Amino acid sequence: MPDDDDPSQQTAPEDPLEVLRAGKELFLRRLREIVGRAGVTQASVLEAFTSEVGDAYEQLASAAPRDEFDEAGELTASRLTLMGDDDLEVDIRLRDLVNRLREDGLRDLWRSQLRYMTLLRRATMKAAGNPVGPDVICQGLWAIYSESGIDLAQTLALLDRIEDQLRQQLPMLYREIDELLAAYGIQPAAGHSAPLAAGSAAAAPASGGGSGGGGGHEPANPLATLQQAMRQRQNGGQAAALGESLLQFPGGSDGRADNPPLDAAAMVMLKHLFARLTALEARSPQADAGDANAPPRSPLCALKAKDLDLPLGKPEAIALDTLALIFEAIFDSSELPDTVKAAIGRLQIPLLKLAIFDPSLFANSAHPARRLINRLARAAIGLPRSSGWEDPVCKRVDAVSAAVRDLLARKDAALDPYLGELDALIGERDQAICEAATGYVQLLVAHEERQAAKQLTRNWLRASLARRPPPTVAAFLEKHWARLMFAAALDGGCDGPRWQRNSATASELIWSIEPKATGEDRKQLAGMASSLIKRIGAGLDEIALAGPERTLFLNSLFDLQTAALRTQATTSTAPPAATDDAAAAVTNGRSRTLEAKGLRVLMVGLSVPLSVNPGKPLPATATNWQVGDWLRFCVPERPPLTGLCCWQNASSGTVLLCNAAWGYAVAMPATALDQQLRSGQAQVISRVAIFDAAAERALKLLERS
Repeated sequence: MPDDDDPSQQTAPEDPLEVLRAGKELFLRRLREIVGRAGVTQASVLEAFTSEVGDAYEQLASAAPRDEFDEAGELTASRLTLMGDDDLEVDIRLRDLVNRLREDGLRDLWRSQLRYMTLLRRATMKAAGNPVGPDVICQGLWAIYSESGIDLAQTLALLDRIEDQLRQQLPMLYREIDELLAAYGIQPAAGHSAPLAAGSAAAAPASGGGSGGGGGHEPANPLATLQQAMRQRQNGGQAAALGESLLQFPGGSDGRADNPPLDAAAMVMLKHLFARLTALEARSPQADAGDANAPPRSPLCALKAKDLDLPLGKPEAIALDTLALIFEAIFDSSELPDTVKAAIGRLQIPLLKLAIFDPSLFANSAHPARRLINRLARAAIGLPRSSGWEDPVCKRVDAVSAAVRDLLARKDAALDPYLGELDALIGERDQAICEAATGYVQLLVAHEERQAAKQLTRNWLRASLARRPPPTVAAFLEKHWARLMFAAALDGGCDGPRWQRNSATASELIWSIEPKATGEDRKQLAGMASSLIKRIGAGLDEIALAGPERTLFLNSLFDLQTAALRTQATTSTAPPAATDDAAAAVTNGRSRTLEAKGLRVLMVGLSVPLSVNPGKPLPATATNWQVGDWLRFCVPERPPLTGLCCWQNASSGTVLLCNAAWGYAVAMPATALDQQLRSGQAQVISRVAIFDAAAERALKLLERS
């Protein structure tokens, strides 16, 4: 009899090379994107990175199994030479980086390793032998160090940025790899316990693992953990092993050929249960979901074992009550309209039928049925709670739900077309919102450019008045020349030719009226006076200043310059107090509305001066979000909002969030958004798998009860 715990005895796909190639392509493509976001943009460096990672992947995925020493040793052999001090420091940094990446991605990395153990038929693969592990990434980072030609300080700073990106993005990449291998039919190797992170406590019981808020690792599969907790509660602590079928069908319909057939009584019970479920499904409140002519539906409710008079502790009762907790959590969600909840609720009984003979629904977080529920919810993120069936998104979600209703109860049902349809819906909706946000972006960019120009002008004026010019000149600079500087700031910023020219003219104006104690200074003033007057006149022409006010100032300037030639001191003004009343769109954290051309942008939390250094790179955000994510966040004096992050200003960091249901957009600093995410006031909800999130919520409720 084959050993189920030995991957070498498990069935591999007909063409494992195709699977290895697909895994490698996904791994390299995502890693290249990650290091690119960290600032690695030179083509030769990126090519060296991907080539080195690809070679390491191929080496570990080759046919000959290795022990742990060989796996680690062969990857590092190229560096076992005499190292300089810089090389040693980089080596130490990379070793620490690998350990941190392994600990951060422990759960998702372990799942990928289990599937590669099956694919490569290696029962004893160690962490260093995983073709997609951090050790492989480390080889690529060495290539970046070798190819870039930058010094040690620049290298360490670059590695810090890359590490930040990797620690944010790797868990998602490993989940993508896990889904890819699962789609090819690669099952995780059985009989292996997940490793513990360095310094962590012993593994907690399945009924409570990771559900608390103490900062430990969350359970690898919340639904499987919830199912075990239900077993323990209903069976008095006797939890069956994960992955066993709830019911064993005759003929091995659960995928195990050596199962004994059910006796006649069990078969009668099973058929009776399925008949009752089918009858309940036909008259369930969700059966008419999407039908505008249907009679009013009763409130959404989850089906429980007691509703079918099933004895507690039986496998089917455990499955029923486990899914009931999941659906109760989904029905209580504040993120979804009732119409979408009804469309998902329609699938409750088909999922229960599936769970009875397909244990992988509980054991496999990448199960197609679970992915389907997650995508149904993801497609509806941000819709108003009042959205009805006439809403185009609700209508399409309902159509998919209706189409898969009969398919879902079948093991190995082909759900890929429907998953693809939901992905298309998600992409179309997000793209439409981003395109509709173009006007808001233009309005916000123009506003921020004006704010930055005002700040530049204010800084210039403060520095000019600090030289204590006479009141006549100080008033002229503040009232008239500042207008010219503001226009120059809009036209090229402080590095533009207009700014440089007008700033130099103002500086020479102030110098020209300061006492000239030496003959050389008096000679210089006499030589530049005519040119200076012409440049001042040209500037005044730009702002259309004419008439008596212009003549009066030029006459006063002539008198001041004459006095300066005679080394007579002039009366000066005190430097102005440092005020900044318009550096930002709002002050004291309060919000205001920016309106133009029928568009409104709610400015939230912009209480710090906007950037006046266009092109200066922003520091990496400390929280895991990016443009294209849906976020739930807080605004003053309003209920929490859910919007799509459509744009971020590369200079100021301002983020624009939109939702077609609002009729306006929200702008806020990335730092404010980061702060909300760290404090728990905001959440990146587009990355939340609603099925697993509901399982985690149900598990916490179960523990409290």
